[in-house]
Amino acid sequence: MKIECTIDNKHLLLTINSNKPLNLILMEDVEGMPLNSRCRDGNCGNCVVLMDDEAVLSCLIPAFRLKGAKILTFEGYQKTRFWHDLERAYEDSKNQPCPRCIASKTLIFESLLQMMGKPETGDKGDDVPNTETILSELRLNTCNCLDAEELIEIFTIAANYRRRRRVRRN
Repeated sequence: MKIECTIDNKHLLLTINSNKPLNLILMEDVEGMPLNSRCRDGNCGNCVVLMDDEAVLSCLIPAFRLKGAKILTFEGYQKTRFWHDLERAYEDSKNQPCPRCIASKTLIFESLLQMMGKPETGDKGDDVPNTETILSELRLNTCNCLDAEELIEIFTIAANYRRRRRVRRN
């Protein structure tokens, strides 16, 4: 099956099995992708990528769902200006996810920050997801290196940086 998609801002035409999971596609079919989660069942949550700005477990996404999708890996995300908001939030809070889960938790945070920036009917797009939503999304990754309070603190700091960025841009 031939599938066109964008991965880390590179337009690609992939010829792959339609049921092959995204994590294997990233490891085997896309050059330079260091994603190393082979769980295939979503238990660890270390294979999170952004698919059309939403955090998803790449081991559970079959190739046929990639048609026309925009995929962003952690490595691609680190090259964006938005990475600095979370990088600074980690520094300011003096908390950072462990090396095993930093990539996936960072992308989940970014997905939540993107949610905050999308205006819903009549909103200005400044609505911060509530604590329950934040913690629910972060459960995609099962690592317990940070507790709920630390995760909320990181998100709150990052959200403040993102708001300032939007104000400067406008």
